[in-house]
Amino acid sequence: MKQIFILIVCIIFLNAEDKIYFMPNDGKKAQKKISYLISHAHKNIDIAMYAFTNKVFFKALKIAAKKGISIRIVADRSSNNNQKYFSIVPRLKKLRNIKVHLLSGRAIGKYKGIMHIKLLIIDKRVVAFGSANYTYSAFHKNYELLYINDDRTFTRRFIPIFEKLWKAK
Repeated sequence: MKQIFILIVCIIFLNAEDKIYFMPNDGKKAQKKISYLISHAHKNIDIAMYAFTNKVFFKALKIAAKKGISIRIVADRSSNNNQKYFSIVPRLKKLRNIKVHLLSGRAIGKYKGIMHIKLLIIDKRVVAFGSANYTYSAFHKNYELLYINDDRTFTRRFIPIFEKLWKAK
């Protein structure tokens, strides 16, 4: 019995996700992993992203939305209201099961800050965050970091952060 328990713990540990991707070197692997996580979500996807132009992620989100996955996206107001940035957020907003909340940063004087977080939470069990926006350049041209972890205790720490963004005015 003890050997079976040790074997199960080892299998869980070996399958655990705790990965750092360094782009552009790991860009293809990182994009593939994020796309996989999105398209294989079971219940919900929460995303906070400053710049969102990646067509691969658009397709994965479309698949998830068609499966009935609840998707919430918090995006920066200035980078997603302007056509020159080629954001996919306005197109995502039109899809069923996807809700979008555009957010500006705090105003100081006449200047507003930006919503600059890059965060993905899948099924409240997997979290991905780092410096990378969800753009082609972030995954294939820029030097960026992306960290993915599927420890539920660790992931739970990010849920209140997303909820604050979702409710912010």
